[in-house]
Amino acid sequence: MSTTVHATAAVLEARGLSLAYSDGARHVEAVRDVSLDVLRGEFVGIVGPSGSGKSSLLFLLGGLRRPSAGGVRLLGQPLSASPEANADLRRRHVGFVFQEPFLVPYLSVRENALTHVEDPDGPARLEGLAEAIGMHDLLDERPHRLSGGQRQRAGLLRALANAPDLVLADEPTAFLDQSSGHAVMDLLRSHLGRAALVVVTHDRAMLAGATRVLTLTDGTLTI
Repeated sequence: MSTTVHATAAVLEARGLSLAYSDGARHVEAVRDVSLDVLRGEFVGIVGPSGSGKSSLLFLLGGLRRPSAGGVRLLGQPLSASPEANADLRRRHVGFVFQEPFLVPYLSVRENALTHVEDPDGPARLEGLAEAIGMHDLLDERPHRLSGGQRQRAGLLRALANAPDLVLADEPTAFLDQSSGHAVMDLLRSHLGRAALVVVTHDRAMLAGATRVLTLTDGTLTI
């Protein structure tokens, strides 16, 4: 079953999106025929049990994995089936928040966040973002000196420093206590004026204020 919101000003448009692969002798259908539009200013939450395909769907939406079928348009531009071909478009318009932030170990938090930021307002914007989530005093630390929760927040700073049009967040509060988790979600929601936000999570409490909450079960998206 596919779930579609029809609109002409969608930041993200997915049509018939599927992902199937082999895991040894096992055939896996991680994502099945998903269609989804996300508008500027929308906050879409996606929930589902572990192994339901939530992370796989997020990677497809951001052009990080090659779909088995279907396609994605970002700001009206089709994403290539090749993840490598989408790198420049992603850097300019998409902010990713991963469960594991994949920070460059020899760069500071500040340097990680500003690596692909070309906007002259980026450094000042980063200062404000860091202040909002209690990371300002850690901007010049390297990742190995941070706790798991601090690294998660450093990944959030990197995702938002370029003021992206689309933010895709995979369990962004997974390693945080409740108070820090709500601060992170407040920061994500604060960008909804110009951006669209898609959050994958197992914790429905973190989806307060979502425009829609969809459920992914065995790769199929439902309302």
